[in-house]
Amino acid sequence: MTTLLYVAAGAALAYWLLVTVVAILTVRKMCRAEELLEPVNDPERLNDPQGISAWARDHGFQLDSQFDFDSLVGAGGLKLAVDGWYSPEKKMFLMHYHVMDKFYYEFISGFPGEYSLTSSKSADSLSLPMPPNALMQVFEDASLDELLREHNKSLAFLHERFGLTPEAPDQPLRNLILFAIDKQMTLIRGIPLWQLRVVWWHFIRRRQLKNKSIIEQIAEVE
Repeated sequence: MTTLLYVAAGAALAYWLLVTVVAILTVRKMCRAEELLEPVNDPERLNDPQGISAWARDHGFQLDSQFDFDSLVGAGGLKLAVDGWYSPEKKMFLMHYHVMDKFYYEFISGFPGEYSLTSSKSADSLSLPMPPNALMQVFEDASLDELLREHNKSLAFLHERFGLTPEAPDQPLRNLILFAIDKQMTLIRGIPLWQLRVVWWHFIRRRQLKNKSIIEQIAEVE
């Protein structure tokens, strides 16, 4: 029994160290986001088996930009493919992130005053804190239709409660992505001893916020 306890404790410590090291390396890498985000134009990449591209076209989204994002720590040069779709009618982006057989997607709406709402399928989006005006909600098992419904619910709430109405972007998508990453990395690096907090963010904070809408998050802090 004692040996098993030592093994379990050692495994837990190793995992804690792994999460911490990966997070620190990720933040350091993302601080150079402009060097890592490369515009591409590869129509073949849109033949995705998940059908994200077909869904996007059917719902009024148009392909805006494609990027290769070298953000994966320890991936041996493997890059994250990023396809950005935009709906002029909805004033909304649909982002599709994929590499090999892994993928996730999210909807993003921008508001005046640099506010934004992101509805994501990936719980990893909660692994690091976001700036206060970058609202984030994650529904891990949501289909595209379900995630869009949740996004629209929160949009309606933000409009009714705070008068926020989505606006069209005033700059290219690549600039918007780089600006958002820079703000997030500046926030994180400004937190005292942030390197010691990443495990809490990854295991506790992420679990607390997963599948919780912006409506619920705001209600909890009021």
